[in-house]
Amino acid sequence: MVRLTHLSGSLQGSASTSPKAVIRIGRGADCDVRFNAQMDTKVSTHHAEIRFDGGSYQLVDTGSSNGTLLNGKRITKPMKLRDGDRIVFGAGGPEATFAVDNSMQVAPVAMPRQSGYGQPIPQSGNYGQPPQQPQYGAPLMAAQPDKDANQVAREAQQKIATARAMSGGQPSGQTMFIMADALQKVQTNTTQRASQHYGKIITIVVLIALVIGGGMGAVIWQQKQELQKIAQKKDSADRQIQKIQLQMQLESDPDKLSELEQQLTLLTGKAQQAIGEMEQKDKGKAAEMAEGGDELDHQIRAILRKFDADTYAVPPIFKERLKFYLDQMSKSPSTKAVWSRKKQYWPIIQKEFSALGMPEEMAYVAWQESHFDPFAQSQVGARGMWQFMDFQARKYGLHVAENWRSGGLDERTDAAKETKIAAKYLADLLSEFGSDSFMLAIASYNKGENGMRGILHKVGFRKEQRDFWHLYRLKLLPDETLEYVPQILAAAIIGNNPQKYGLEP
Repeated sequence: MVRLTHLSGSLQGSASTSPKAVIRIGRGADCDVRFNAQMDTKVSTHHAEIRFDGGSYQLVDTGSSNGTLLNGKRITKPMKLRDGDRIVFGAGGPEATFAVDNSMQVAPVAMPRQSGYGQPIPQSGNYGQPPQQPQYGAPLMAAQPDKDANQVAREAQQKIATARAMSGGQPSGQTMFIMADALQKVQTNTTQRASQHYGKIITIVVLIALVIGGGMGAVIWQQKQELQKIAQKKDSADRQIQKIQLQMQLESDPDKLSELEQQLTLLTGKAQQAIGEMEQKDKGKAAEMAEGGDELDHQIRAILRKFDADTYAVPPIFKERLKFYLDQMSKSPSTKAVWSRKKQYWPIIQKEFSALGMPEEMAYVAWQESHFDPFAQSQVGARGMWQFMDFQARKYGLHVAENWRSGGLDERTDAAKETKIAAKYLADLLSEFGSDSFMLAIASYNKGENGMRGILHKVGFRKEQRDFWHLYRLKLLPDETLEYVPQILAAAIIGNNPQKYGLEP
């Protein structure tokens, strides 16, 4: 319990309330501690509050005209209260001392006497009862009769509505305090009326539920409005992102492309910021926002996440080419034969790739390079399932005779041995470009690492510049490489969903 004892005037007064209540002080009819509107002109309608927060009582000035002074100093922020603190409500206004009184029982809302004038002002819900005349030096307490649960519930609802109105329709932060105070009052009344104990308990449960429903309904509505605003912010950014990406598809001027890329980066940041705001309020909705897009977007992200390479905005042209290759591969008569060879050699691939900690999706390079054919050979001399050139295979330790074209030893046709060096080669590319740039590593398999290094040296050293999507949008990669990467991802998506594409029963 807390006690406010008036020091000024001919009479003393005090106020007490539940430890978890918010004590509102002012001249307004809805205040818990009220001053005379005609006499105490220094006190505002809603002058101050005493709140129980974080295990202590705090004094808060709620926008008074003449200020609130604590121990002679005007407060500008919530201040912790201690026994004996002196509070002045408005410079030159009534003064009181604050004390925590643990000996007091739970009492109804307090009614302080105006400092030296008139009679005690009755609170809402107690009109018509004779005012109590305290003796000099005695606490000025509201001697209200026990309230039934219906009346307590009505008063709590009114307090919740008033608090929200005072805060401009925004959450007041007082709802839970008011509810706790109401519950404690009803519990006290229930104890006093022991003969009606069980029936009253049922009433308590029902009425407190009504209070919660009435008070929290507005809070829930407000929260929904806030969530809707966050979602609209993200949707707006997404629409602008889509527009800029389409502009970039049509643009060829390097300077304009760079400018559009900067705009895209800012908008992507706004969209991700909105997701972050939603994360603070509703983790489920935030996850839904982050997983926006169609099924293909989800499939792309699922693969990228395995390399910590997720991106917010996949270029529309990339998705179009990916769809094209998905359709082409799924309808090709040779796909089932490719799938059959893939199943034959996949255990070897899994062994070598997992040994280096690499997701197996990178192994779909072999689908594009050779259709998993260990004896495939290109016109330029690349050979095997992974299409290594002879000098490159030797560099990684395979035996390739100089006369391999005329029947000399060529270990590139040994699926197990070539798979081992292919895994090592791709791991080396990831080590150079970073695991989150695995698409650069795949592009380098087509372009060659020296060619990719040349491109990266031109764009700069910052991480965002050494990103596949950055190079893709700015059209800094060769056309063949621009097509190669979506082909690999198309093969991986089909490989991850064989039933969908008719490769497995």
